[in-house]
Amino acid sequence: MNDQIGRYLLDRFEIQDLQARYAVGQDDHQGDDRQLAEQWRDVFTETAELDYSSGGYPGTRATYPEIIDWMRGTADVAGVMNVFAGWQHMLGLPTVVIDGDTATARTDLFATHKGKLGTSDANWNLMDACTFYDKLRRVDGRWLITYRRLEVHWLETFGGITAPVGDFD
Repeated sequence: MNDQIGRYLLDRFEIQDLQARYAVGQDDHQGDDRQLAEQWRDVFTETAELDYSSGGYPGTRATYPEIIDWMRGTADVAGVMNVFAGWQHMLGLPTVVIDGDTATARTDLFATHKGKLGTSDANWNLMDACTFYDKLRRVDGRWLITYRRLEVHWLETFGGITAPVGDFD
């Protein structure tokens, strides 16, 4: 009984860390930084399927390298995140159901994005609230995502403000 509880708790922590590694990968590799692919090799199986159609991806099945190309761009095509100067992804704690070497998880996401200045030089930002629905499998002793569906609940753009004047140290 105690071994089962211990294994369950370790699995939950490992899955929680896996979810965090996804967001850290996004946030540590801003712009067209291709090192994101290296980091996500420790998040997804090689054959993982991702459905980001709710976020605008043209189709319901993609590999994580295809999602990276869509977000960050390729040598020939700019990515959809190219309009942002930076971003930050914040995750809620996942709800997890574990069944042996497979699991499902639901993880809420709140992301902020700072827009690049355009021709008007007006600051702008985008926020979105989303949920990841994942299927996971233990592979060689570590948890990896085999399927991920992104559901965008809402997104909102808004103008930025001019930085206040003063000493804020």
